[in-house]
Amino acid sequence: MRPISLLCLPALLAALPAAAQDPATDPRCATVRVAMPAELARWSNRAPLVAGATTRSAPVMVIGQAADVRLGTIDAATLPAAPGRAVPDNAPYAGLALFQVARAGTYRVALGAPAWIDVVRAGRALASSAHGHGPMCTGIRKMVDFRLTPGRYVLQISGHDGANIPVMIVRAPRTAA
Repeated sequence: MRPISLLCLPALLAALPAAAQDPATDPRCATVRVAMPAELARWSNRAPLVAGATTRSAPVMVIGQAADVRLGTIDAATLPAAPGRAVPDNAPYAGLALFQVARAGTYRVALGAPAWIDVVRAGRALASSAHGHGPMCTGIRKMVDFRLTPGRYVLQISGHDGANIPVMIVRAPRTAA
């Protein structure tokens, strides 16, 4: 068998599932220089945040500030909208946080682990406009974009298999059309 060229390493890492690109657990990430997008630069500076079980108990997340969110069980939560996907038995954690949008635009929710994301307004889950994986070897598992107008929103996380999850909401960069 021929050895793999180091020039192929970034392409091979990009093809791996996001969980295999976690810098804390994947030794291959030690040799990769990560180009973190500017809007996600504060991903590593997470503050602790306890998610609410109801919208009344939900804390306010600051756009642009990452958080290590502590979730509760979905059985203890009163979700404002039905999750967009059924919650598996082996992923019983959920929680809510509020966030305020001052300017209309596309906002991105980044998670450090697999879970379902809903952005809710007036009791209705909004459709996402894009979704994908985070940059390789950053610890960002998935990113989901939503087109939002000014106002208050509920971030609803469900279907996570652990009590803690890294989360960040940012204004997505404009892309050339």
